[in-house]
Amino acid sequence: ASASPGSTAADWKVFTDPAKKISFELPREWIAQSLPPEQGTLPGALKIEVKDADGGYLATLQTGLRPQPAPACADKAAKPYVVVSSVPVDLPHRGGDGTIDPHVVFRVIQGYKYFGSYGITNIVGGAAGKACVLQNVVRGPEGMGDYSFADLTALKAFAPDQKVAPAKAFDTLDQAAKYVNDGSEFANVQRMLMSLEIKN
Repeated sequence: ASASPGSTAADWKVFTDPAKKISFELPREWIAQSLPPEQGTLPGALKIEVKDADGGYLATLQTGLRPQPAPACADKAAKPYVVVSSVPVDLPHRGGDGTIDPHVVFRVIQGYKYFGSYGITNIVGGAAGKACVLQNVVRGPEGMGDYSFADLTALKAFAPDQKVAPAKAFDTLDQAAKYVNDGSEFANVQRMLMSLEIKN
């Protein structure tokens, strides 16, 4: 899939952290706010939350994440998933088993609805189009830790009594494709994610 053709915001700004380790573009009316990093992250880790002009949550950038092994996934527990959009992006990463070059993706996993999530990843979803969890994480170069720029670091099929947000829920795959291809929110988010720059 190619970059989203939807209308994007006319006016953009650049967010850079004080140490100038990361930068990304975002629409001028969106808000990027630095937060204390998660417990257990590596020294110098960053956490930046992005919200829209109305304060609606859009994405979190986290760096210095300690590498986590992929969670075990029994065949019968795996759910079908679909990559609705996938665009390569040039970012520092570590290769190895189960990885690809980094991509900005929008993927949906099938449960009682189709649950969707966007982010940057270089971790393969799962074998034969099925997975328990889709990770929106990039394996960072040695010593840097992993990082994530996404609405969720991990997407799964939710149970009916679980809170879905900030993941998206769709009744059909066609609705998910429309969100990606026709709406301005995803077009703007995709451009923001694509603009990420990280200095090793």
